[in-house]
Amino acid sequence: MSPSDQIIPNMPAWEYHRDPSISKSGLDQFRKSPAHYKHWLTAERKETPAMRIGTLTHGAVLEPNSFVENTVVAPLVDKRTKEGKSIWEQFKVEHDAKEIITIDEHDQIVAMRDSVRKHQAAGKLLARGGSEISVFAVCPQSKVMCKGRYDWLDGNTIVDLKTTEDASPEGFAKSVANYRYHIQAAHYLALANLVGIKDATFKMIAVEKSAPYAVAVYELDAADLILAEAERIKLLEMFASCTQFQSWPAYSQNITTISLPRWASKSTP
Repeated sequence: MSPSDQIIPNMPAWEYHRDPSISKSGLDQFRKSPAHYKHWLTAERKETPAMRIGTLTHGAVLEPNSFVENTVVAPLVDKRTKEGKSIWEQFKVEHDAKEIITIDEHDQIVAMRDSVRKHQAAGKLLARGGSEISVFAVCPQSKVMCKGRYDWLDGNTIVDLKTTEDASPEGFAKSVANYRYHIQAAHYLALANLVGIKDATFKMIAVEKSAPYAVAVYELDAADLILAEAERIKLLEMFASCTQFQSWPAYSQNITTISLPRWASKSTP
């Protein structure tokens, strides 16, 4: 563990995101191209409705007291009427510092929270420990400073909460591939090892966003983690080279021959 490697509980989210160390999200952008990564660093981040529900659910499950203190349910008023507009504007002024959510959003988030907490394996994982743990460490292979923010940490168990449309083994495996959760697992486990958390494990709690708000807990098999770590190191070494030469290219400058995807070529008569 080097002097620059550290684990920081209770670090404000804005401070974590401002830190220039590369995260798993940064690696995802860099994988598209170095140019995409450089643009992403300064681009405006637009929160989608799905991202908003995910963030609010994280708060409700992992920091319930903070969720209650920082959210408020919007009144049922007709904003088309003069009276309704007046009530709504006054409500916004009175709750300016809080996140305003609809009654439907509240019910959905609370249902997901309760479903996670009542799930046997998920409930045990969240029975002890703490949330939003920031970790920083230098990758020994690439010499790049990396960062990660654990949703939950209990001893050497890292827990990540995922909202999803399909928490079944087959459905969530597709999400792991699509959203590159395997790279996140490798990244978080590598950081844990570097800051002295020995024999760390990475568990994912998947909760569906619609009734019955089914929950499942998953971990990746060892072979997938080995492949993910190899890909992560390769990306970090490429990142180190781009940083050294201050070269952030996009796609090839030359003419490139491409082929149809396998699924499309099979459907061609």
